[in-house]
Amino acid sequence: MARVITVTSGTAGVGKTSICINLAAQLARRGRRVCLLDADGGGANVSLSLGLEPRQTLKDLILYGVALDDVLIRNRQGFDIVPGSSTTDWIDAWTSEQLHHLAASLSQLDDYDFVLIDSSTSTASNVLSFAQTSPEVILVITPAPISVPDAYSLLKLLSSEYASKRIQVIVNRSTNHIIGMYSYSSFRGVAMFYLGMQLPLLGVVSEEKNMQTALHQQQALVNADSQAAAARDIGSLADQLLVENADQPERDMQSFCNRYLKAVEAKDADQISAAYVLKIPVGRKQKLRQQVESLSNQVDDLIKEIKRLREAPGATQHTVTGPDTETSIAALASDSETVTFQGETFSIYSTQSANAGRQYFAWHGLDDCPESSEAVNIAVKESD
Repeated sequence: MARVITVTSGTAGVGKTSICINLAAQLARRGRRVCLLDADGGGANVSLSLGLEPRQTLKDLILYGVALDDVLIRNRQGFDIVPGSSTTDWIDAWTSEQLHHLAASLSQLDDYDFVLIDSSTSTASNVLSFAQTSPEVILVITPAPISVPDAYSLLKLLSSEYASKRIQVIVNRSTNHIIGMYSYSSFRGVAMFYLGMQLPLLGVVSEEKNMQTALHQQQALVNADSQAAAARDIGSLADQLLVENADQPERDMQSFCNRYLKAVEAKDADQISAAYVLKIPVGRKQKLRQQVESLSNQVDDLIKEIKRLREAPGATQHTVTGPDTETSIAALASDSETVTFQGETFSIYSTQSANAGRQYFAWHGLDDCPESSEAVNIAVKESD
């Protein structure tokens, strides 16, 4: 049963995607199966950060009905990725059928221990609803003055759906722990005073120049420099999330998907019906398996037929119609010998067969002049 955590922020440029990538890598290093869903359209997405060039993305899954198995990128930096698109012009208007296909596809991620959703800062309902309906949300802020009001505006939108969700705060890019705690305390005070919300702190992540260096090398910081301060900080975040398993956060991908459908007001949003699940296209790998199985069955049948023909007693008679002559047969043969049978002398030709044995051909016709025969018979017998 997957634990769904959406990572979001009130504004771009706070390092949300870097947090997602490194948190996924740290959880994977602790033996958890992790899938990172990149729902953040635009330039600084997961694929670009890790140097991936996916052939198909979340956009193809939603708009064109591509199967999840064809979109998933397996085991990069220790975790799986559902890559996002580099554009944002497609995230506003999705049909009910597309939304159901998305929800049914996401429900297939239930075998992971963690599904991290890198959510866009867009207020488009289709994207915002990931964070609004997620059982757990991590809100990333920084000590920068602009970060707090933008995060507060997002917090008001998040509180409008699924009030029982758990929202925690990460202060990223903090020059030291004291500044990070001060930024968190200020934000928590605003949320408590105006919204009556308790916002626990998940952790403070140090400002780390090697974070960008690692991303320029197209890898997670923990894999480039596991001893960097920010890598240790995000490792502590992962440990904190694992400790919280004792609190039994919701682990039901189906419930999350159903809430998402209701939030975006999809038609028939009460449940992901079997009809929609069956509309998911068969993945390329599954199609290949079916083709291989079909070819394998055909080969088995062919082998049986060849075996039956080889085990049949005596020679098999074939009739050849046309201008074939003994001269053309002799040209094809690799060897020949002359035999006399019942007073008739004729040649037996031989050639190599496909099974490494020999094939023998004997020419005879309706009379002793094969060129004058409209039809001639070639006796063929295989020898092992």
